[in-house]
Amino acid sequence: MKWVLLVAVVGAMVVAGQLPGVKPLPFDSAARGVGEVARALGGPGRGLRDPYPEAARPFLALLRHAPSPVRHAVIQWGMSHALGYPLQALAGFDLDAFFAEYTRRYPERRYPAIVLGSPGGGVAHLAALLNAPFLPVCGLVGVRHQMNPDDLGAYLGTAHEAVEHLHPDGRFEVIVHYDPIHDRDLVAHACLIRVRLLALPEAYRKFIRDHLAPGGTLILAEGTYPWPQAALGPGVWLQVGGLGGISPEEYLARYPPPGPLSPRRESEWGCPEGFTQDLHAFAQAEGLLLVEIPADHPTGHSELAYRAYRAAGAREDVVLLDCFTTMDARFCKRTGIPPLHLPFGTQDALAFARRFLGDHPVGQKILVLHPTYAAPPDWASIGEWRESLGDGLSILVDERYWPDDPYAPFAVAAELARLEGEWGRAEPLALSASELVRLLAR
Repeated sequence: MKWVLLVAVVGAMVVAGQLPGVKPLPFDSAARGVGEVARALGGPGRGLRDPYPEAARPFLALLRHAPSPVRHAVIQWGMSHALGYPLQALAGFDLDAFFAEYTRRYPERRYPAIVLGSPGGGVAHLAALLNAPFLPVCGLVGVRHQMNPDDLGAYLGTAHEAVEHLHPDGRFEVIVHYDPIHDRDLVAHACLIRVRLLALPEAYRKFIRDHLAPGGTLILAEGTYPWPQAALGPGVWLQVGGLGGISPEEYLARYPPPGPLSPRRESEWGCPEGFTQDLHAFAQAEGLLLVEIPADHPTGHSELAYRAYRAAGAREDVVLLDCFTTMDARFCKRTGIPPLHLPFGTQDALAFARRFLGDHPVGQKILVLHPTYAAPPDWASIGEWRESLGDGLSILVDERYWPDDPYAPFAVAAELARLEGEWGRAEPLALSASELVRLLAR
């Protein structure tokens, strides 16, 4: 969960003394996936620039030219003031209001399908292609603090105070996500807590009843990727580390958890069994068709989205490789360029891309990476991407400022807009739910 802070936003909040409401933080895979799908379906949004006001553009354009230590210092200052919420903002947490923030992003009309479950770029691309809203199973909350990122005890101290306000009640669980390697720049300034549904919230039930067209299809993206977690209390779990090129064993040897571990579905990419069961019961009670698209790794949904695009008639000579929340689902629909989504910019993602493109070669590869201000040891360099992906590779980031380019969202958005102007189709690409079912049967 890298990359989000806008210093311009920080300054405005500090001056105004605002306490933001408890909404899903806008920079993780769930919130960005919703934003991308909603925009692809005609809703409002600015794509990659969503978390960044236009007023920040000139400031970030200047900041990218500053020496790297200066860029880091400015961003760290911003994080210390605005990453997450003050603890008191969690008082009176309202689960339905929290998840209603997702449903209100979509235009008011009937849809042929609705996708629910695990977040991720592959799921978001598939939902956009299906003209189906995406309702994720989780949302991220951050609680501000200042601490040494290696101090798990201090991190848990913030978490225990936050959980007292959240009160998991059987409808949802909370997972305290501590990744001081991949998220080192974030955990120093906020305790990251994922609110994860164990049952359909009323906001989702109402949205389905009001917006699914007669005869429409529910689609469950059930991610089962595992990661060990430790119980902290009823409905409260701790996950140390997460998806990337570093194993759970390496994390746990360095940051021992405070209790025994259980194999569970990963905090960000997993879909709880309780949610799956409740969605099945809801679909049966409502007489709705439910189609399941399981994946034991987030790249499984990435591969399915690519296959779905090709089945819908996507271009065969080019592929867009996008990364984490640096993605543009509308671009792929409008150009017919199939996406191959990468969960992160780490060595395991590079190996996945190399392996997949070895089996499915294309002449032109467009690579959009995700920036970081704390490159972890499993990070893949630009040179490694270029060497591994070979000829025909275009990289849509400015290597002079990489990987800590604060202007990257604006620069990449502008370049994708230019390419859309060149390659735009007369009609956006689309696939029906029945065509997806046939694809799954092959």
